[in-house]
Formats: sequence, structure tokens, C-alpha cells
Amino acid sequence: MNLALAQDAPPLRVEDLSLSFGGNQVLHDISLHFRPGEITGLIGPNGAGKTSFFNCLTGLYSPQKGHILLGDARLEHTAPTERAALGFSRSFQHVALCPELSVIENVMVGLDRQSKAGWIDAFLPLTRGRAERQNNRALALEALTRLGIAQQAYESPTQLPPGMLRLAEIARAIVGEPRVLLLDEPAAGLNSVETHDLSVALKSLRSPQLVLVVVEHDMDLIMDVCDTIHVLNVGRVLASGDPSHIQANPEVVRVYLGDDDDE
Repeated sequence: MNLALAQDAPPLRVEDLSLSFGGNQVLHDISLHFRPGEITGLIGPNGAGKTSFFNCLTGLYSPQKGHILLGDARLEHTAPTERAALGFSRSFQHVALCPELSVIENVMVGLDRQSKAGWIDAFLPLTRGRAERQNNRALALEALTRLGIAQQAYESPTQLPPGMLRLAEIARAIVGEPRVLLLDEPAAGLNSVETHDLSVALKSLRSPQLVLVVVEHDMDLIMDVCDTIHVLNVGRVLASGDPSHIQANPEVVRVYLGDDDDE
């Protein structure tokens, strides 16, 4: 991506967001502001509502109250596919790469929604389809290079350790140049060396063209990479601030940082 020509991403704002399932209210009047150019952490104990909040942002859940805005665009009634077209991208806690495809082919899947070639191009050696596949392969290799795993581009996912699989999944999430990237527990199942590599990779993604939000239980990672951290507890915002502010907050220490459990 040509950063000199790229337009800064708009901020992502959530205003008075509430979500309930039957009589169980999961989120209570959540208001948060996510700025491009920052890495924002979302933490909290079990049942805090972090994943439900992510699902509201991506459109998997429909809140009963409140607004979700990307810049000036209201999103709470926008379908997940339309949010993806607007630049939303997400990873999940469990890596899901196709073992029948190479790493680079898995990353290229992240470009499918932007592809213009039709199904005929997939079966016939037409110029348009061939050119698009070549371009998509180059973009996928660029994303893998950005995350430091270009040498594994043509290997099978079955041959890679968990840390590289996680980086490959993030490469798939960023290859389409999203404006909002939501990462759900990217350090899950990683050892200390792999977590360090992930930390380096996440810092490399910090850009004014990207709103980056990370849900994570690994507090060392969160404190290392995040500019701003929001703490949820039983569906409410308990605290917000930079890492030093969060670490010094007695309520956060009492509710969460003194406990190893997480959602």
C-alpha cells in the first residue's frame, strides 16, 4: 500500500450500546472511541462481554440500543457482508486455515470479496482472471512479508507451528487493506517466543489507515503493544486509559489484573 497516497481511516465510535438475550443483558450502555493509528486493547474477566461486543461491531449480533459509527456512517443496521465491504476485517480465537491450500493461497482468500473475475475465469485461461490471480498473489506475498513469514508462503499450514499459523491468519485479515481490524485473542495457545513475534507483528500494523482493536488475555502482550486499553466488567466499561493508568487503577486490579481468568 502506498501510505503517502492512502487516506486516513475514520474513527470507529460506539455510543450507548446495549445488548441482551431474553432477560439477560450482556452489554450496558457501552460508549467507546477507537482511533486510527493506535492499537486499542479490550480486556476483562470471564463474562465481561468482550466477544459479544466484537460480534456487535461486525454485525453478527444486533444491539437493542445504541449506535455504531465508522466516521459519519451509521452501521448498527448494516449486514456483516456490507461491513466487510466498508473495510471491517476480523480474526477469531481459533485459527481456521484450509489445510489443502498453501499459506499464500490461504491469504489470497482474504481478497475474494474484492475480486472482479467471475467463475468462468476460474476454469478458463482468460487474461483477466490470470492477471487478477497474479496480482492477488503479489498482494498476499506482501502481507506475509510485512508479518515476517514470507519464507513460509508456499508451505502447507499443517507444517507450521501455532505462532506462524496465527501470523498467516492475520496476513489474510490485512491483505485487503481493511480500515478496521478486530483481533480476538491472537496470542491464544502461543508460547513466549511466539507471543514476542506476535507483539512485533502487531506493532508493525500500527497505521493512520487502520483502526486496530485487540481482545486478549495475555496482559504482558496488551501492556506492551496497546496505546489505549478499555476494561469491561459484567457488560460495563470499568476503566479506560493508557497501560500505566490501567495498571494503577485499583478497581481494575481488584476485578481483573489480580486474577488469571479471562473470557
